[in-house]
Amino acid sequence: MKKYLVPAVIAVLFFALPVFAQTTDDINAFKKEIEALKESQKAIQKDIQEIKDQLRARQAPTEFKEAVIELGDNPFKGNKNAKLTLVEFSDYQ
Repeated sequence: MKKYLVPAVIAVLFFALPVFAQTTDDINAFKKEIEALKESQKAIQKDIQEIKDQLRARQAPTEFKEAVIELGDNPFKGNKNAKLTLVEFSDYQ
């Protein structure tokens, strides 16, 4: 039992020394920094909630209008009478 007691005490002291080495000023500085981070987090959460509220208030368009694009004699792929036509405009240089 005694042979395990000395290493245990040494281990406790080894891991506990850094905690005791911190001064009261260091601990107060950490507390202030934590409080500042909490306030910042609250502000971010408030901003996010405001954005969510604005998005919920915005109503999605209930009426969709049909857009017709005439391709003329330009080449195309697929069914000419498809319900959806995807047109790509690009500039080849």
